[in-house]
Amino acid sequence: MEEEVKTSDETTVIEQDAAEKRKRAIIKWVRWGLTCVGGAIVLFLFFVAVTLAVDKFARKSPVPSFFGTSTLIVTTGSMAGTIEDGDLIIVKKADDFKIGDIITFLPPGDTVPTTHRIIRIVGDKYYTKGDANNAEDTHPIGKENIVGKVTGTVPHVGLFFRWLKDEFGWVYLVAIVGVVVAGVVLLKQFPVGKKEKQ
Repeated sequence: MEEEVKTSDETTVIEQDAAEKRKRAIIKWVRWGLTCVGGAIVLFLFFVAVTLAVDKFARKSPVPSFFGTSTLIVTTGSMAGTIEDGDLIIVKKADDFKIGDIITFLPPGDTVPTTHRIIRIVGDKYYTKGDANNAEDTHPIGKENIVGKVTGTVPHVGLFFRWLKDEFGWVYLVAIVGVVVAGVVLLKQFPVGKKEKQ
């Protein structure tokens, strides 16, 4: 009995089919992984948003926090040289403060937080001053007025949010997102580059 011998063309087709199957399997796993990561990010952001909303509207916190951590955008130049106008600051709740710490606090009777440096402590009163200011703040503050200690800054992030708010930047952002979504939908409707099955 003669054995069937595969031609080089048949071997090539089989190898191409195997490679195509491996490629499809890899793409499938990559898509699954990206979907899981995207879903986890969306759930986390939703959880953060709900936590901040509860802190702000239910607990009436003047500076909402996520498990003791708040983010604020600096809108003045009183700390210029250390923290610039438009920087985003990360503020964490703390119990102990010392001279030199940069803190965020609510001056008595004020609802807008201030971020300055502690320059001296007298008893249970903290005296603060902006690094770029010539004089210290008028009134000392108590620990009950302190929101937390500044632990980090992200330069210029606030400028983007200010642009969104003040320059109708959100209109451009929505337009860009709309164009991207429309492009994705069109690509799915009219796939390009698919090989015909032989």
